[in-house]
Amino acid sequence: MTYIIGIDGGGTKTEAVAFDTAGNVLATGLSGPGKVLVNFEAAARHTTDAVRQCMDKLFGQTCTHLYLGLAGIDSGVYRDELAEKLQEFGIPFCMLNDAQLAHAAQLKGKDGILTIAGTGSVSYGLKDGRFEMVGGWGHLLGDEGSGYWIAIESFKRMIGDHDAGKPVSTLSARLLKELGLVLPPDIKRFVYTEAKDRIASVVPVIAQLASDGDRVAAEVLTAAGNRLADMTLSLHVRLGFEGEVLLAMRGGVLTQIGEVREAFLKRVDASGLQVKFLDDEVSATLGAYYLHVAGTG
Repeated sequence: MTYIIGIDGGGTKTEAVAFDTAGNVLATGLSGPGKVLVNFEAAARHTTDAVRQCMDKLFGQTCTHLYLGLAGIDSGVYRDELAEKLQEFGIPFCMLNDAQLAHAAQLKGKDGILTIAGTGSVSYGLKDGRFEMVGGWGHLLGDEGSGYWIAIESFKRMIGDHDAGKPVSTLSARLLKELGLVLPPDIKRFVYTEAKDRIASVVPVIAQLASDGDRVAAEVLTAAGNRLADMTLSLHVRLGFEGEVLLAMRGGVLTQIGEVREAFLKRVDASGLQVKFLDDEVSATLGAYYLHVAGTG
């Protein structure tokens, strides 16, 4: 029996899944963080470890191809170094942006758009073999509508009120308490010393306040949904889609926060775009199967 392996290298874990020629799962492997731009040596080690776990479970069978979805790999940084480490397997491999692998998984290899909003955000589209991306610039240059963006926008509201001499809002007070801070100026040290994942970790607090009826929190989340919709619509124009378009959604911010999702859907609908929504949660590694069927890589 022959099989392929899809690898999804994320910020918290690296997942590898072996699929047979019909797309059935044969074996899985799990290891640590796989973001090569954060810590290359650790990410490379976790990637090869996850692959090896799958191969060990399928000893005696033949792996014919590896498909790796890795954030930032299309920038070229560490690409050659990782390719060298993968040579140990003696198997053809294809390194892709993680969004491309997720796109193939969510849309089953078909043309359409995938918009992702977690800690970061990106909108990724495929039409007639042409891939385009809107967003995905990272937290310093973009990531509009993402968890990080939502947190920073909420902090900006806090310092804006402070500079204007306004009372501390319910949202600001709740965030300060959550972070163990006392006054709005204390937020400065937090933002400039903490990692973006830690900053984005306050999003559930904001979402809960919005659900409880807090106007400011709801405004921030609605703005996030609108930003994500604008990214999606821009990509639609760039790729020149006509007629009904498949649109998949992925990431906890977009799929699990009601105010963000509602604003996103409302703005897309108001644009007049003909859309078929797909929001089934599937492993990004499944993209390897559809890419293999299409002959990619």
